Amino acid sequence: MGASPRTVVIDYGMGNIHSVSKALEAAGHRVRIAENPEAAFPNFDPTHLVLPGVGAFGEGIGRLEKAG
Repeated sequence: MGASPRTVVIDYGMGNIHSVSKALEAAGHRVRIAENPEAAFPNFDPTHLVLPGVGAFGEGIGRLEKAG
């Protein structure tokens, strides 16, 4: 069996970050939450990126642009 997927969940103020993270962990992922683009996780090297949300994509993009 291969290594577990390594997933970064982007926290940009939308969606339930902790529920998404727990669901990914239950599916076998190693999860880290990033609150900014500069977040560094030594020795993590993510294989997946999740941008959670609740269907309000326009507002989500606005928050991402505002956060840089």
